Amino acid sequence: MARRPHLTLRRLDGELERRKRPGFGGGPQRDNRAHGGQLLQQLTEIVQRAAQRNADEPDVAPDPTVILRINTSDGGYLAEDALENSGLQILEQRGNQATIVISTDPQLRVLQQRTTQYAGPIPAGQKGARHAGILGVVDSFDELEPDDRIGTALVRHGFATAEDIDNDTEFLVDVELWDIDDRLVRELHLNRVERKVQEYDGELLSQYRGAGIFIARVRISGIGLRELLALKEVAWIDLPPVPDFAPDEGAEMTVDDLPPIDAPPPGSICVGIIDSGIIASHPMLAGVVAGAFGVPERLGSDDERRHGTAVAALAAYGSVAEQIQHDRLRPRFRIASAKVVDARGRFDEDRTVADIIEEAIRRLHDEFGCRVINISLADIEHLVGGRPSNWAMTLDNLVRELGVIVTLSAGNIGEISQRLKDEGLGIYPNYLLKEENRLYEPASSVSSLVVGSLAHGNGLMPDDIHDVDIVPITDAHHPSPFSRSGPGFNDGIKPDVAEYGGTAVWSGFNARLFADRESCGVLTLNPNYLQSLMEYRHGTSFAAPAAAFKAAALLEEFPNASANFIRALMGLGTDHPEDLLDRVTSANGREHFRYAGYGVSDLNLAIASEDGRVVMAVEDSLLVDRFAVYQVPIPTDFQTARGTRHIKVSLAFDPPVRNSRKEYLGIKMGYQLVRGKSAAEVFERFRKWEADEKEDAGGEAYTFENRYLCDLTPNLTMREAGTLQVGTYIRKRDMSGYGDNYYLVVKCEGKWAANLVDQQTFAVAVELWHEALVELYQEVALRA
Repeated sequence: MARRPHLTLRRLDGELERRKRPGFGGGPQRDNRAHGGQLLQQLTEIVQRAAQRNADEPDVAPDPTVILRINTSDGGYLAEDALENSGLQILEQRGNQATIVISTDPQLRVLQQRTTQYAGPIPAGQKGARHAGILGVVDSFDELEPDDRIGTALVRHGFATAEDIDNDTEFLVDVELWDIDDRLVRELHLNRVERKVQEYDGELLSQYRGAGIFIARVRISGIGLRELLALKEVAWIDLPPVPDFAPDEGAEMTVDDLPPIDAPPPGSICVGIIDSGIIASHPMLAGVVAGAFGVPERLGSDDERRHGTAVAALAAYGSVAEQIQHDRLRPRFRIASAKVVDARGRFDEDRTVADIIEEAIRRLHDEFGCRVINISLADIEHLVGGRPSNWAMTLDNLVRELGVIVTLSAGNIGEISQRLKDEGLGIYPNYLLKEENRLYEPASSVSSLVVGSLAHGNGLMPDDIHDVDIVPITDAHHPSPFSRSGPGFNDGIKPDVAEYGGTAVWSGFNARLFADRESCGVLTLNPNYLQSLMEYRHGTSFAAPAAAFKAAALLEEFPNASANFIRALMGLGTDHPEDLLDRVTSANGREHFRYAGYGVSDLNLAIASEDGRVVMAVEDSLLVDRFAVYQVPIPTDFQTARGTRHIKVSLAFDPPVRNSRKEYLGIKMGYQLVRGKSAAEVFERFRKWEADEKEDAGGEAYTFENRYLCDLTPNLTMREAGTLQVGTYIRKRDMSGYGDNYYLVVKCEGKWAANLVDQQTFAVAVELWHEALVELYQEVALRA
């Protein structure tokens, strides 16, 4: 069918305040006198300990702050404004039952006064004790213990408690301090940490402060580390990130065999590659490399690790294997390379990774105009789960600030051969879903496109027909045997998408899984080009740049589009290969999202509509706690023609984030598709109803049955955990009973950022497609 430009999704007039969900419940019923007395005693002891710490260090400026841990009962909710009225500022929310706060009054006067009033007589005419709304949900006040500051990587290495740390062992750690707005207090806290480091002959190598992050990189002995864990100024201490690399593989080709190369024109899209550097002199990169630098500069730009060049080639060429079949090589995009790891594949020890990555992204964006940036590095020390990493938060903040599209590799599973030998090949692919094989950080980044890997084939070669020793464990479109799986943060859908990153086969003779053969890898460039121009590589590292190539192609088609718009179209073009669904789907039917996210994105579907498949898309913004309604025209043939019809919705947004908050996303968005109702009824259903209106309506706001809400897959809970939300409504029967207009309701819900920002930008796209190939485009175009 002919390619057609996407249509604009039409927003209906009117934007009404969203009807909010009920708030959190209060705490348990308490005896306010007894409970208030206990709380008051705890506060008194905390103030005394803070004063004693200042007295113990007479040669150091006194610390004017007190940091508290407020423990709450399950379901208890501490409103931020109520805490501020008590002289407290939230530093971090840990799970559902602990809130860390700071007071700049070392005597905690306001809090102690309110606690005294809470413990006193209930005022006449009042149902409960004064300030019960906040103090009634508080179980206790205390301070963090050293063990509360130990990060997940230290725990995985056997240091679950401070007592597990050997005195003489040297540690390189990231010391995360509380990110406090007051500059003088920050400097005081850093000075206290630095003095403690020097006291134990350690070294403070660097410091970094980004949005919501304040970290010091420290080298110190075990006994000094235990002392740092005891400092109230410290929020967390953990091991630094360590990059993950897949093994090298090989291929043969000489310069004499190379077709002529047509370099991308100077004004073409430039894709940023943050990796191990690049060999700019590679013959197949002639005219492709726009620039290269190291972070820090002393690293240089050459690819000593032999990784970044292979990654960059796939971002520039898309498919190297397809390109070499032609008479001329035509790499589509230019490349700018930021080298961030050394020859060992390690980050610089003197700086934090968040600092390194921020500098790399800003330089790629500012100096080379890169709006698509690929990072095929994953941190083997930290799995996604619980608190998102500082690396991930840095990425999310930069995506929001700079409007860049970041593609990330999901990370690779290490040696699995022994387990396959012990338990049999039948454990594939289920072993990929084990907790230890979850995504590596920074895949908790909600606004980046995290990319998992699928196998491009079974890994067999023609000669294997005579060798029963070589056993395939995958087939085309199945999960790669090394690809890490979701879910992502807060059980959201991650990876976002999947691309083809190679496979591996089982060698019975050697009793191991291996991929050192052409049939198991993806063809790309060999940094050691004097040996051979190209080589075969496998790993999620080589799936991620394929997604970056597609994002750049979309940006080339829509040069003025936002990053949200590009992500929304990427999501709209996704689907799960049938072979994948057949291989991994079990009773609950959700595994394919954990292996492959929303699936593989078809660039042609993302870029253009067709006569029989129409896409309506729009970039927009919403005030916090508001909703908007978009009209989705439903042609008659789409409703009545025999066969299966699909309505697909893709939403992308880039909210403020903080990993110090219980809810990482400062703003949440979501959507619902309504059928069989008028626009007026939809507005009435979702708007906020005032008390007098409810009274006039018999005590209830207007609503309608759930059957008018389209049941999209995946469900609303799974979708709304992320910032790329793709849902599909599929119906095989006649749907003419629900009218010729559906309505898409997009809502914006303010969380902790509601007081910081007044609106959220986003992009949303809707696709109509009927398997019967009915003509849709013209009819929708007349009504859109």
